[in-house]
Amino acid sequence: MTLGLRLRVSLLFRTAFALCILGVLTLVLSLIISVFGAIFGFIVWGWLFRIYEFVLTMPRVSAVTPAPSTVMAPLALLVLVGIVYGWEHISPYTSADTLLPPTDAVSAGLLVVALGSLYLLVIEGIVAIAVALSMALTALDGLLVVFLVGAVLAIAGTIGEVRHEIGDLRENLLHETVLAKDIAPEVERTTHRLAQLADVPPPEVRIAETERPESFTIGTGTNAVVVVSGGLINTLDEAELEAVLAHEVSHLANQDSRIMGAALAPVLAADDWIDQNPDDYDVGDWLWNRMFGGLKWFGQLGVAVFSRGRELSADTAAATLTGSPSALASALQRLDEERRTPETDLREWEDSVTAIDILPPSEREGATGPFRTHPSTDARIERLRRLAADAERE
Repeated sequence: MTLGLRLRVSLLFRTAFALCILGVLTLVLSLIISVFGAIFGFIVWGWLFRIYEFVLTMPRVSAVTPAPSTVMAPLALLVLVGIVYGWEHISPYTSADTLLPPTDAVSAGLLVVALGSLYLLVIEGIVAIAVALSMALTALDGLLVVFLVGAVLAIAGTIGEVRHEIGDLRENLLHETVLAKDIAPEVERTTHRLAQLADVPPPEVRIAETERPESFTIGTGTNAVVVVSGGLINTLDEAELEAVLAHEVSHLANQDSRIMGAALAPVLAADDWIDQNPDDYDVGDWLWNRMFGGLKWFGQLGVAVFSRGRELSADTAAATLTGSPSALASALQRLDEERRTPETDLREWEDSVTAIDILPPSEREGATGPFRTHPSTDARIERLRRLAADAERE
């Protein structure tokens, strides 16, 4: 079996395995969040019903006239809008006149009517909404509707929070970086040339002001950003730097940032439900955090397996773009030697560049184990050297 065929088979199995894990995690989280959302929906429904009962005790025009609240509420709104936007056409108007506080008898009368319309809008509006909801719940299964609404809102809220966290992660990763064109224009030119070869839009290129050698890619399409550190630029020679940039451009061509963002979403969702300040003596808090902590680690396993396959694919694509597998092998070797053992904790796993950096943050300590996001550097180097040997034989 050729090296390329083995890679495709490996990617297929890794993808299937990761999708199984992340699919199960997403399903379990959706069920849990749906249950809690439904419970919250029932609580809110109880509050709304009590508000409705209170409103029914308030004076209402619809209670003493044939006009229903569904008519009185829109009518009150029209009167209120008409007064706010048209009162100066009813009374003598100068630039010094105001509706609140009133400046004459006419504006005072209009203010009373406006306040009365506002009162009717609120009271009659609540009754009208309650009547409409009652009709809808009568036509359908009321309890099921409340359950589904609560579940959907809870899931939507969680998804929105995860999207916000992914946006925050992007901002944090780009913090204290500068445009490459301002301090290292040759890096931007090389990246754009490689992007053209890979047939992807030219990404924004930024330099991280850190001595630690690292590179990563975030975003996709026209929002893509390639980041390399000053330490990486100073460590590598021209051919090695080009190979690393080709690796990052390959991630863009493979849509890895978008895929990894989707894969991280259920992990971030599970993390959101972990109580960050649990009571040490509360068994419920302990069980709660163990449940969601276990789900989070389960998702991290799927992301890590998937990420390892994406790194191998990017290595191969980078070797094809530059035509020099040995240059990337040399770059990985040099970066591995320059890396100091970092202090990234697994609890902060999803808030770091662990899954997208060219080397894992804890290569020395984390080269093995189910949560490693990259193949071992030695294996990657050996694989690239075999690619170089195959290319020479051809």
